[in-house]
Amino acid sequence: MQMRPSTARHLVLATLAAGWIALVAVSITYRDALWFRYYVVDLVWLQYLFLVLAIFGGAVLLLGVATRRPAPGRWSAPPSVSIIIPAQNEICVIEGSVRSACAQAYEGEIEVIVVDDHSTDGTLELMERLQAELPVKVVRTVPGSIGKAAALQVGIAQSRGTLLAVFDSDARLGPDVIAQMVPHLANPRTGAVQGRRLVHNPGRNWLTRVQADEYRVFQTLLQRARQAVGAFVCLAGNGLIVKREALEDVGGWNEEALTEDIDLSVRLTLRGWEIRYCYEAQVWEEGVVALRDLIRQRERWFEGALLCLGDYLPQILFGRVPLLRRVDMLFFLSGALLSALAVLTGYLYAMIGLAYEAVVYIQLPRAVMVAASGLLTAGMLAAITAEVGFSPWRLSGVLVRWTLFSFHTMVIVPLAIRRYVYGALTGARDWRKTSHEGARPQPYDSRA
Repeated sequence: MQMRPSTARHLVLATLAAGWIALVAVSITYRDALWFRYYVVDLVWLQYLFLVLAIFGGAVLLLGVATRRPAPGRWSAPPSVSIIIPAQNEICVIEGSVRSACAQAYEGEIEVIVVDDHSTDGTLELMERLQAELPVKVVRTVPGSIGKAAALQVGIAQSRGTLLAVFDSDARLGPDVIAQMVPHLANPRTGAVQGRRLVHNPGRNWLTRVQADEYRVFQTLLQRARQAVGAFVCLAGNGLIVKREALEDVGGWNEEALTEDIDLSVRLTLRGWEIRYCYEAQVWEEGVVALRDLIRQRERWFEGALLCLGDYLPQILFGRVPLLRRVDMLFFLSGALLSALAVLTGYLYAMIGLAYEAVVYIQLPRAVMVAASGLLTAGMLAAITAEVGFSPWRLSGVLVRWTLFSFHTMVIVPLAIRRYVYGALTGARDWRKTSHEGARPQPYDSRA
């Protein structure tokens, strides 16, 4: 597909950065009085930002708890489905994913395609042996191709299904996942559907436990709420089905994208296609075990969101997409960036106050800020209760873990910005795959 020139993307993000720096600079005023010199720090714009983020986040979580799941549609005849599993050095996990994909109880025609992306660990040889036992087709990427999107393009070219399902190599599927998801695509304007991602190794360590909380509680409720109010439902890379006609309408997978799922979600939405969320279709995957690997994964996710923001910001602002959906797309692509930059800017103001004589003006009423914080807290508590039940021990456990985990954005955002700037200057791009260890699936214990 033809993409926006990178210079336009860099210009968009550079303009946003300049605007932020200007706000910070304007809010710090140097005063020279007769008896001493001091700085005046005006926090009103930063307060407004925190206010908007808190109200929006809290409202979305509460809507996710209050809304009902929509009923699926009905096809006149079950459409054919091609399941595509891209794999690069996944010998530890790929067999379980392929077996669960081949075991789908679906009335229509179904095929399973594994795309080997230059594996060197025996993944290809394992898949070739499984071909004798399972109805699976194995294809290889062409020399020189890089990234998951390129592998998906190869798999799609070899597929024949009306619907294209994408699962990662560590996915574990119940036998009815495809049958549960396909009805949500019966509406002619629905282009894709995302299943509910869950972590199958939460007991491995603290990191996998908090990822299980994240997927089961917060991602679930956010997706449900966004679907209910007509906001931006995003595909998540693992456990999605897209119509072939919708994918062709937006030009296929973007091989330049670091996060091909987010990129496809934005393009589908901008073209007027609906994306649905299927709560019932549970897709289990392996939580990242090592902190270093988690940081690398989230750094790539955030850098990919930055790339999408630079590529599509003008279209999001001035397109024909409904206003709420446009606002939510902006919130999704920039929410982590704004939150982290706001906190870091607050630290900057604090350092000015420590280093110099400073007068800080806080102009919003305290009651307004307290109410916004209360709304966000209420939304989080309601979301946790809806998924794990009411228990002070469970609520406090999830809330404490999630609060501590949220600070990882303070590390990831600067790293992702550094990588983005480095890529803009050198043209380099790093498609880092998430490492898997092949952990045995474990049941999720919500009492912990």
